[in-house]
Amino acid sequence: MERTSEVVTEADIARWYEGCVFSSDWTTSHFPVWTEVLGARRHRRARVLEIGSWEGRSALFFLHFLTGSSLTCVDTFEGSVEHHENASLAPSVADVERRFDANTARFADRIEKIRGTSRSVLPLLGIAGRRFDLVYVDGSHYAADVYGDAALSWSLVESGGLVVFDDYDWNLMETESERPRLGIETFLRTVPGQFREVHRDYQLIVEKL
Repeated sequence: MERTSEVVTEADIARWYEGCVFSSDWTTSHFPVWTEVLGARRHRRARVLEIGSWEGRSALFFLHFLTGSSLTCVDTFEGSVEHHENASLAPSVADVERRFDANTARFADRIEKIRGTSRSVLPLLGIAGRRFDLVYVDGSHYAADVYGDAALSWSLVESGGLVVFDDYDWNLMETESERPRLGIETFLRTVPGQFREVHRDYQLIVEKL
């Protein structure tokens, strides 16, 4: 994959988030990989689909870094199972959609927010003939859900498009059979020869051929 020599510094990225309000940060650690992998695409047209948006931190990265991007965000804005089972996390759910809206308000003309579950929204995007150049799968930490998101979004990805699977190395579920890795790997075994692996660490990134 072609890479770019254009440098985006940590200070540049920090300025993108000035004035924003977040309750957590599970995303910034991925920015060095994203800037490298997406570098050659930075100023191209990019239709981005984000499955799981939370407070908008990843959305803001894509909108700033990919200067020709438009972003479709799919989220229930009701949090995940972990937020409802963990009393310390539950308070962050109350205003999550309000924080997302405020954080992304400056990009209102480039962002489409769809409130709903991925299993209900993604088929509708397919029926509408929507296609994307980048898909970010970060909607659930359960293997079956991740498999479903991968399967439902794959047909929406253009040839040459990228899919970023978050939480590939997530290990907080009690058993391996519940974790995202199983869902991701099981799905990819159903599409042999249709992708090229670009990056593998905590996240797995593939390019659709």
